[in-house]
Amino acid sequence: MAFDACEKFVGPMPVESFLSEFVPEASKIRPAAAITFAHKTVSQNENEFIQLIEDAGICPNLKFINTTHCISANLKPDIAIYSGTDRDDPGTQSGSQRSLNWTAVDLWIENKNEKDDVFRDLEEMGREARAKSDLKSHIRWTKGAYRVSGQLIAYTSAIHRSQFRVFSFSVVLFGNTGRLLRWDRSGVIYTEPFNWSTQPDTLFEFLWRLNFLSDVKRGYDTTVTSVADDEAEAALSKLRTYEGLENVAKADLHKFLVRDDHTLNGQIKYFIAPSAVWDSEALFGRSTFGYIAYDPETTNLVYLKDFWRTERDGIQKEGDVYRELHDAQVPNIAKLGLAGDVPLLPECGRTDSPAVQRTMTQEFVKDWCPGQPRVDPYVHYRLVLETLGEPLHRFKSTRELCKVIRDAIAAHTEAYERVGILHRDVSAGNILITEKRSGILIDWDLSKKVVKEGSGKKRQHSRTGTWQFISIARLQEPSTRPHEVSDDLESFFWVLLYLVAKCRGPENVSNQLQNVFDQNDDMDDDGIIRGGRGKLYCLRQAALDPMTIEDLVKTPCKNIIEELRSLFNNLYRHVQPLADITPSTQLSIKAKRDRDESVQDAVKKLRSSEEVLSIINEHLKSRWDVDNDGSLYKVKFRPDPATSRNRRKRKAEDDGGKDLNERRRGRFPPSSTRPSQSRDMLGLQRHRSSFGSGSSRTRPSENQ
Repeated sequence: MAFDACEKFVGPMPVESFLSEFVPEASKIRPAAAITFAHKTVSQNENEFIQLIEDAGICPNLKFINTTHCISANLKPDIAIYSGTDRDDPGTQSGSQRSLNWTAVDLWIENKNEKDDVFRDLEEMGREARAKSDLKSHIRWTKGAYRVSGQLIAYTSAIHRSQFRVFSFSVVLFGNTGRLLRWDRSGVIYTEPFNWSTQPDTLFEFLWRLNFLSDVKRGYDTTVTSVADDEAEAALSKLRTYEGLENVAKADLHKFLVRDDHTLNGQIKYFIAPSAVWDSEALFGRSTFGYIAYDPETTNLVYLKDFWRTERDGIQKEGDVYRELHDAQVPNIAKLGLAGDVPLLPECGRTDSPAVQRTMTQEFVKDWCPGQPRVDPYVHYRLVLETLGEPLHRFKSTRELCKVIRDAIAAHTEAYERVGILHRDVSAGNILITEKRSGILIDWDLSKKVVKEGSGKKRQHSRTGTWQFISIARLQEPSTRPHEVSDDLESFFWVLLYLVAKCRGPENVSNQLQNVFDQNDDMDDDGIIRGGRGKLYCLRQAALDPMTIEDLVKTPCKNIIEELRSLFNNLYRHVQPLADITPSTQLSIKAKRDRDESVQDAVKKLRSSEEVLSIINEHLKSRWDVDNDGSLYKVKFRPDPATSRNRRKRKAEDDGGKDLNERRRGRFPPSSTRPSQSRDMLGLQRHRSSFGSGSSRTRPSENQ
């Protein structure tokens, strides 16, 4: 687990409160079971532990499987639990070579040594001291706990990426004590420890109640179902016409419910889609999944975006943003179909104010983790766009690349000037090439209404965006000022430079790319990870210098890059590429910048997009002798996940593994028919298709 993910743990919650809140009492009386465990029973022989549970008769609807020796590398919880007779067998082979099937796991049990307990308790912290302490005080950061926490998140990530989930449960045993956990996109709630060895009643009661919970109460998203044969035939015929989906099969299809919250009583439509063409790797946060979907009513292909929107004041629903942009006739944006929050149950969707799928972790921060400020509320959201496009990395020439980016800047400009909306997440994944080879700007879910200067209203100083393309100012210090137009304009420059170097450059450019775009510092005491030094060096021609760019591209594109580089270099004159700068040095730098006319001229020019558009348009009018210098990048394009909230190199213990990319096909609740796993899902990750924009993002209080 990343060190900064400690802010997502909330607890310790009393066991009784946990059971009462999340696992309602069963309608049947639990059979008496006088069994005493020894820790060595489970640590030395999981099969014996499982046998004792089964003999107690408390889990008639649950199947326990010893998965200690599964061949799934790095993803081997000690025990996997499956519910219902219709569940898939957990493995494709028997014995120690069993391969764990995460599409069917209901929850998992992990057994660790007492010294590896990740969590501190109230007695250890002291309630008063805990309330005043920093956000990491409730986590015991020993080497063992660090390793174990990574494993716990990896197991849960495997479930949430392999199934359609709202939340999930798990059980962790540390020596003779155990803890119950509940995971959602906001974070994880953990209980106070209970002695499962000598007094197993708590564990028994939890498992007994779990037997009788509905799919919804166990955390499954029942608005995604299997597809009937007649529906599948029509969907497959259309889906196979899309590049990358030529070999899609019925077993790969899901049926999604989408509710439009802009119509009276909420219009309900269903869309059929295979596995996601784009997804977010992070367990916490937005968790964006993008699908090329079939609309049975129109027989057209659309883009279906499934994610968890932040439920905060000032953050519009993305569908509402699109409606406002369309009403203002903002050019170069996608056409909206419908959008709305995901109902808790399918039948709830047709009511005026349906219950919707929400995270719950944030509701218990005040009671059980007062020293923890960074657990955001999320609501499950689906949006359908009727405009499909190609990813930017498929540009056919550098002239087309510059033109498409110019079109996206035009959309950004009109959105800001006409309705005061600032995009705040300009990235390579959020600019697409349409069928007419023009550009559109998509993914407005992080956009925000801008408070104009002089209005007297305070603007939030939160950092948003995709790490590789965030402005230097926002990477260095997100809390000093709000997100501005100049930040997005700078992001467009980094997109252009990144695409040219990534898609036109040889392998030996990759180190420079990483040094410029992925550079980051360790987390500071304030919980923020900073960066921007690599980009500063680039502006000062110490990385990806003009000679390197000229080797990659011979057209006026290089002139656009260098003129924009000069403009932004002036903007950052006197700024120091140092991680730690004293207050006196900061005052000295500010004084120099205030006196420097080149700095002030750049600041003035970047208050709008006029200068940037002028540079691009001027060179687009000039002669381009080469028209076949398109992208050389032939595989799936994806920036490295180097965000300020999830940016380190992941270790084996907390990495879900490459095989997670092929697990979307079985993400159904237990009562649904799940497809088999007998064949690979097309390798769709090679195709950064359509509106996929799940690249790593950063906010001060969330992951994606």
